Order: sequence, then structure tokens, then C-alpha cells
Amino acid sequence: MKIDIHNGILQIEDARIIYRNFSGVGSKYNREGDRNFAVIIPNQEICDRLTEEGWNVKIKPPRDEDESPFMYLPVKVKFNNRGPGVYVVSGKKVQKLTEETIDMLDEIDISSVDMDLRGYDWEVNGKTGRSAYLQAINVIQNIDRFGAKYAADELPF
Repeated sequence: MKIDIHNGILQIEDARIIYRNFSGVGSKYNREGDRNFAVIIPNQEICDRLTEEGWNVKIKPPRDEDESPFMYLPVKVKFNNRGPGVYVVSGKKVQKLTEETIDMLDEIDISSVDMDLRGYDWEVNGKTGRSAYLQAINVIQNIDRFGAKYAADELPF
């Protein structure tokens, strides 16, 4: 994973994402309609840099003493006039997803992800933080050999 911060935008390349809820399904961890996911933070150096910049990195302590802490950055997905731009590459085809089609990202097998995140600094009841919002994302779908046959003509999902 590579990160850079350019004009206040957090640019992440080759990210791994977890807790995918692009459809906004309600659960004990999520309010109905809230679309989100999380980016795994692979090492302490990146965690420290993001934390210093004010990003809301979550850290779960290790389960065993041999393990490292589990670190991730929650990301909110909100559609408006400016985005986000969501692109899926499947074989040789590229498709721009919309608010109605983004939920497919909950199910597909992902090979790699690049994204731009913008921060929103908030203050509530004396507490402050920075929430990460998706500005743009490029998802490379991992397709099997059969799907690859047809990817040049039609997306296999």
C-alpha cells in the first residue's frame, strides 16, 4: 500500500478493503442507508502518519502477543453532485458505477483498489475528529478464466 496526501486529499494505491457495505444494509454495526467500508492499514508507520494528519484510524489490540494490532480507516460513501467517481475494471472493460449499482462491490472478488479520500473535520460535544469520505475509487475485479473469456464483450457480474 502506498499513501500520499495532495491538496488535503488522501491518495491510496494498492489498498485492501474490508467491512464492505456499499449497499447500506442496516445491521448491529451499521445504520440502514449508511454506505461504508474500511481500508486496512498495513503497518505502524502508515498508521502514525495518518494519525498525525488527523485521520480517524481505528486500532484493535492483538488477540495474541505474537500478532500486531489490527488497524483500519473507516470510509463513508455519500453520493452527491460531485461524486464519488466509482470505476470497476473487469478484464478489458471499465464501468462507472452509480448510486444504484455500487452495491455490486459488496459481492465481487477484488484484485486491487486505488482511491482518493477527502476528510471532513467535525466537532460534537467537545470531541473532534476527521471522517474519511470516498471521493473516487478504482476497483480491479479478479475474474476467473471463464469470466475472462467474456470480459472483452460484457462484464461478468
